[in-house]
Amino acid sequence: MANDVGKRGHTLLIVEDSRSVAGLLADRIGLINGVTVLVAGTLEEAQQMVLARKDELFLAVLDLNLPDAPDGEVVPWVLSQGVPALVLTAGLDDNERDGLMDMGIVDYVNKTNPSEIEHVVRTVERIYRNRHVSVLVVDDSNSARAYLMELLRRYGYRLREARDGVSALAQLAQHEDIRLVLCDQNMPGMDGVTLIGRIRQRYCRSHLCIIGMSHYGSGMLSARLLKAGANDFINRPFLEEEFFVRVNQNVELIELIRSMEESANRDPLTGLYNRRYLADAGGMLFDAATRTGHGLAVILMDLDHFKSVNDRFGHFGGDEVLRKVAHHLTDITRSSDIVARYGGEEFCVVAQDMDNRKARVLAEKLRAGIAGLCLTIKGQAVPLSASLGMAVHLGSGLEDMLTRADRLLYEAKSSGRDQVRMEQENP
Repeated sequence: MANDVGKRGHTLLIVEDSRSVAGLLADRIGLINGVTVLVAGTLEEAQQMVLARKDELFLAVLDLNLPDAPDGEVVPWVLSQGVPALVLTAGLDDNERDGLMDMGIVDYVNKTNPSEIEHVVRTVERIYRNRHVSVLVVDDSNSARAYLMELLRRYGYRLREARDGVSALAQLAQHEDIRLVLCDQNMPGMDGVTLIGRIRQRYCRSHLCIIGMSHYGSGMLSARLLKAGANDFINRPFLEEEFFVRVNQNVELIELIRSMEESANRDPLTGLYNRRYLADAGGMLFDAATRTGHGLAVILMDLDHFKSVNDRFGHFGGDEVLRKVAHHLTDITRSSDIVARYGGEEFCVVAQDMDNRKARVLAEKLRAGIAGLCLTIKGQAVPLSASLGMAVHLGSGLEDMLTRADRLLYEAKSSGRDQVRMEQENP
């Protein structure tokens, strides 16, 4: 079962009567790529904006004391429209804090502390990114599961749910976008420790976070869950603020690890994959092609006369050409293909499920596309072409295919450039 909240819009509403605070927030939040910011200074203005653009709003940042709503009336009204709310306040006592949390706000921030403005910005960015993050809630209790999902909904997560371990494993197998699992310990058939152990047989800690939960927590239980493979443990009942902090920290850890891995696998100039990733992922595609009998094409291409581009326009001009070519290659190929920068002006494409005819069509499309790029640097046209060599017989491994593709690339260069050389059909 799924409950997706990732369909919200890209607009944020700031309701704040202090122009300086509203301006500072709008400027900082406006730097988040993709977010549009609206500003209102009164409850009346906020109501008009919400009613006109409710479907576009993913969050509202609300001042608790407005000229026409001095007692926080803006908060329940905005929440009643289905818009999550982050509250700005000059100070709260415990009863006021409990009242706001019971309403279902995302969080509250003391705006008298200048450093808290950055907390607001980070929270907004977190909620905006969460539209692409799926969380799986596993609990046999309908009410407990619904409560957890309501909390997660406030932070904009995409939600999936399961009543037991078997359905949880099925959800994970079906939905690769799940980044966090909230797992209750006490479930019939398969308890939390067992489920977590099963999950860890397939998903490592750095790619999927698991938070174990229980009403009967103890040091021994939390240790068992952590040893089984959980990243964290939460005792029930819990403070909602603690819950949000734990969940967000674990998701951010996953994102950080993925970002570091992505950086290690990418060429910093073009953004394409590097040779390290090509060797690892390409090797897996080769193994899959060997196993299934489906075709695999390895295409090496080299830009013709690229030294003359560097001589005419300098290395900055050459770098711009490489970036444009990389963008073109990404546009033409499929998401399942590997596109890598192989060397200085050399690129490589590894395409799976390719027979000889499809491989030839792809290679010619790549060649013609590069030749057809309309590039100008400093007002001068930059003519481009590329020579391509393509291996389609599996042979002994990916390195073998790369070696043969390189030999064919050399033949294309020697025969006049701007052409594709491909292996002949098997005898």
